[in-house]
Amino acid sequence: MAIRSLESSEDLLIPEIAEIADRLDSGDETLSVTGLFGASKALILSRLARRVRRPLVIVVSSSAEAEVLAKDLQLFCRSSVGFLPERDEDPETRYQRIACLAGLATKALDLTVVSLRAARERLSSPSDLLGTAVTLCVGRLIAREELITAFEAGGYRRVHQVTERGEYSLRGNLLDLFPLTPDLSRGEASDLPVRAEFFGDELLELRAFDPDTQRSVRSVEQVPVLPVREAPSTGGMGLQVVEATADLLQYVSPDALWVLVDPTGLRSAADDAASPTSLLDWRDVEQRLAVRPRIFVEELFPAHRLGEETVVSVQVRTISAYHGRMTEVVRDLKEWRRQGRRIHLVCRSEAQGRRLADVLNEHDVAASVGDGMALSGEIIILSRGLSGGFHLDEALLTYVTEAEIFGTRHIPPRRSRPKEVSPLASYQELTYGDFVVHEDHGIGVYKGLRQLAVGGTEGDYLLIVYADHAKLYVPTGKLHLIHRYAGADGNPPPLDRLGGTSWAKAKERVKASVREMAQELLALYAARQVIKGHALSPDTPWQREFEAGFPYEETPDQLQAIADVKADMERDRPMDRLICGDVGYGKTEVAMRAAFKTVIAGKQVAVLVPTTVLALQHTQTFTERFGGFPVKVEMLSRFRSRKEQRDILRGVGEGTVDIVIGTHRLLQKDVHFRDLGLLVVDEEHRFGVAAKERMKQLRRQVDVLTLTATPIPRTLHMSMLRVRDISTIETPPENRLSIKTTVARFDPVLIKEAIEHELDRGGQVFFVHNRVETIQRVARLITRLVPEAKLAVAHGELPEERLERIMCDFYDGKCNVLLCTTIIESGLDVSTANTIIIDRADAMGLAQLYQLRGRVGRDKHRAYAYLLVPKEAALSEVAKKRLQVIAELTELGAGFKVAARDLEIRGAGNLLGPEQHGQIAAVGIDLYCRLIESAVKELKGEAAVEPVEPSIRLEADGYLPETYVEDPNVRFRLYKRVAALSAPQEISTFREELVDRFGEPPRETERLLTAMTLRIAARTLHIREVDAAGKTIRIVFDEAPPLASDKVAALLREERGRLRYIPKSPHPPFTKGGHGGICGAGYDTLEYAADDNDKVATAQMLLSRLEGCR
Repeated sequence: MAIRSLESSEDLLIPEIAEIADRLDSGDETLSVTGLFGASKALILSRLARRVRRPLVIVVSSSAEAEVLAKDLQLFCRSSVGFLPERDEDPETRYQRIACLAGLATKALDLTVVSLRAARERLSSPSDLLGTAVTLCVGRLIAREELITAFEAGGYRRVHQVTERGEYSLRGNLLDLFPLTPDLSRGEASDLPVRAEFFGDELLELRAFDPDTQRSVRSVEQVPVLPVREAPSTGGMGLQVVEATADLLQYVSPDALWVLVDPTGLRSAADDAASPTSLLDWRDVEQRLAVRPRIFVEELFPAHRLGEETVVSVQVRTISAYHGRMTEVVRDLKEWRRQGRRIHLVCRSEAQGRRLADVLNEHDVAASVGDGMALSGEIIILSRGLSGGFHLDEALLTYVTEAEIFGTRHIPPRRSRPKEVSPLASYQELTYGDFVVHEDHGIGVYKGLRQLAVGGTEGDYLLIVYADHAKLYVPTGKLHLIHRYAGADGNPPPLDRLGGTSWAKAKERVKASVREMAQELLALYAARQVIKGHALSPDTPWQREFEAGFPYEETPDQLQAIADVKADMERDRPMDRLICGDVGYGKTEVAMRAAFKTVIAGKQVAVLVPTTVLALQHTQTFTERFGGFPVKVEMLSRFRSRKEQRDILRGVGEGTVDIVIGTHRLLQKDVHFRDLGLLVVDEEHRFGVAAKERMKQLRRQVDVLTLTATPIPRTLHMSMLRVRDISTIETPPENRLSIKTTVARFDPVLIKEAIEHELDRGGQVFFVHNRVETIQRVARLITRLVPEAKLAVAHGELPEERLERIMCDFYDGKCNVLLCTTIIESGLDVSTANTIIIDRADAMGLAQLYQLRGRVGRDKHRAYAYLLVPKEAALSEVAKKRLQVIAELTELGAGFKVAARDLEIRGAGNLLGPEQHGQIAAVGIDLYCRLIESAVKELKGEAAVEPVEPSIRLEADGYLPETYVEDPNVRFRLYKRVAALSAPQEISTFREELVDRFGEPPRETERLLTAMTLRIAARTLHIREVDAAGKTIRIVFDEAPPLASDKVAALLREERGRLRYIPKSPHPPFTKGGHGGICGAGYDTLEYAADDNDKVATAQMLLSRLEGCR
């Protein structure tokens, strides 16, 4: 297909653009353009900017409208498009504002979209804003003291390790900085921090690095650095802040063309809104704009008529919504193609575009995924997103969005997905005061790293304090024995006594319990393998058509879960699969695809949920998603009248209802399906015993898909795969705006402001107060503070029907403030509720706070969470730490990993049953998961002797000196990384990382890496100990080392006089063992008389030669 760029000269084929440009060139400074609506504004304005070759500043009424228009503009032009958001406390919003203002001041933006409020805000002058901006350039001479002064004045913070924008660190000749750098192609900010390496004052090298791994990823030549606050300070340390005395007009070039969208509406909005003194008067701004070139964009012919010669009318038509009716889509596409239209179908992702192309090709309509302008009579699928479709008749241009094709609502653009969390997160995030489990000594408290001299050598040791203040110093070489303790309920565990017997007994008790549970699970799993079920056919064109209606690009693990489910359904045994993942990770889409596959096979689907509110939510989701297909979805709950319930039950029995969604009402005896094929169970652990028994019966007959929003530990997932079909969706959802979290003392003024702020923007508020006996007192307080609030009160002591009615009323928007207990912890998804106030947050667990806070932040609007603590009460250290973690919670931060870890424990308990909670609490989740894995392996006959971790003794121990790695938390993480190294190449890569991050390693660190090299070699040879600290080098073997007797004998003959073999027991030397080893008893020793020059090198040589004896 011949395709041209969307930026090609099609403006010549849009006569209205030429007319507007000609009038501007002829001296008309004010024009009205009528007939434009929706995304058509973006097409016309982007072409106009290209034609007149001067910047455009576009003013619209609201911030939401501005953001949508900016995104639409990016489809139609590759020029630099900027969006200036309104001032907000959120750092990312502030960064985008500064980047956009800098782009305007430096004339780098071709089109800039601003809301009315943003256009009225007072600003620092361009010279003040850019006064602290610097450019880092390789080869440039610049005093680091001057850089630090500029960074501090621009709002940057000094930290130990740079992970977030606005931070910098200085380590010797290395400077790490996460700058605000304008990406001039988008008017936004770039995403990676940089590492600058100096020699004196000369900048030798600049490297971008990954904030997660801290590794350099590429070299760069220069980096412009903007301040991270709009009002920079003049005092060097942020003491004196520059006043905001300028406005937007001072940033915009005098020859820029100002575009006022709906000028009457702008004036009306300015008059209606409260105008604080910080905002300029809009009429004053209009007067100043009167001397600049302007265009008024209006949908209708202007009532104020400026004269016929100043009005340009554009003929634009809307696109009708098809709601998934592909026959109508195909009919219209063929007709438009016959008319010679250039047809563009706009999808939100390439994957969605490819799906749509496949569906159209199955209907004999040729369409290709591309990135340009189609020629006459051709169809191209674009994947950049558009808010709505339209026809531009004179130009024969047509744009249709996937929302109009499939009937899905317009979804705000997703932000980039956070990187995958490292599987070592639970190790790396151990901090001072955490409870830890030592596999040999039990539960204690981690008290940080200590540098000690033991036996004449220095090294780092973990200090763990046990009961009665007993101290245990653990060398960093034994970190594999240490796990962060996480129990089943978040409560602090009792400490074990060093040398006591309670820990050993607890471990044995848990082992027995775990073994019994594993036996039961294995028996169930084996029984299910022999039951015959109905195998469904592979995917049909209709299935692909349905899946093409999914408005997002699937994540890799979501695709894997979908593939797992389909493979199960196409086998001839009933499916029983658990889909596990947090809220928003895409579990419901997996269930809906399974449901569709079942329905088109002629069978019915039941979706079982624990609450009526969830039933309502799922019904709306399923109805919307299945729109356009001949699938009948019904909801069976107490909120249906008796007649409605009878009609639904009749439809279920006759087979006219394809999908029925309901609570435990679905499990009652009067519910008879004509041909049930799939049961979807949401949050099974929340159902009672009787309901679970009924589900057990159904599991023998139909496919069962269970969904849970509580994640489980990765280690548990891996071991449970042998006894249960589980798919985990671990990829986080695309970033929403982060939730701004505030920890504060209980304050009526703060409560009033928080509620009013949310209600003013048309949102809803959760207020969590977890004491039923005082909840009415809080209700009276809220009513007094915010009398206009429509308040509802919900708690677990209300009659169930009334409680569900209240929750549904809140879901439907009939009330805007819900005062409740923690019953909303899971299962209530209200997109317009974006503020949550949690009273007595200090009394709640981390996982509970995490889930409660997750009730908000599901929309494009900024969400707020207020964690309130008592005014007078002193908080415990545990409560302080918990609140600090949740307040700092971000997808990439340590707090997220800690909270997610605690949530996993809850998930483990839900999966394994309440009787296992106590076992998890006894030994912690990490050790518990390892015990499960061992039990399953043993019962399946796969038990193997775990390799002993070798002990390595050198004349001087290796460690990470404080002078090399200053931050003790970073040092601890690095030690855990060292302990996890398992191959020589990994050690080499790790050393490269150290050089990259901290410079050349000192002697002590080189010894640490050498010891790890010896340990890896010894591990593969089943060696328990390598001692190179004495006069001879001693190597002690574990049982059955994988060495051939004849080869070892040959080595001993070659090294006669230096190498000596000492058997542990008087068996014949070098007899072949069952594993081809040199002995059968174990603990045999080799001693080598080494020179004093370099015993470490000699030990490495000896291990290398033993490797050749395999």
